[in-house]
Amino acid sequence: MPRKQTVRIVERKKEILELLIKEGELPTNEIVKKTNLSHSQVFYALKLLQRDGLIREIKRGGKVAYWKAADNAQEALKTLEQEVKEEIMEGEESLGET
Repeated sequence: MPRKQTVRIVERKKEILELLIKEGELPTNEIVKKTNLSHSQVFYALKLLQRDGLIREIKRGGKVAYWKAADNAQEALKTLEQEVKEEIMEGEESLGET
């Protein structure tokens, strides 16, 4: 995993977290369909969100994994939104330095 998350990754995490807050529990394949991201992009973002304690994996019979937002997810969403804004601002500042 990269040390610093790119704006794109933070945006994906935000999109997936918003979806889980709105929809409740969803399997990985439903998240892929609803976000139009690839399976690997979704799974990577899910693992980052899980590592951060913002979602949890729920095993249901067989190999299907469902994902659910943690209780603190709504508050964490605000933090993710701020991270996106800060990353964009940093990117714009570095473009102006050339």
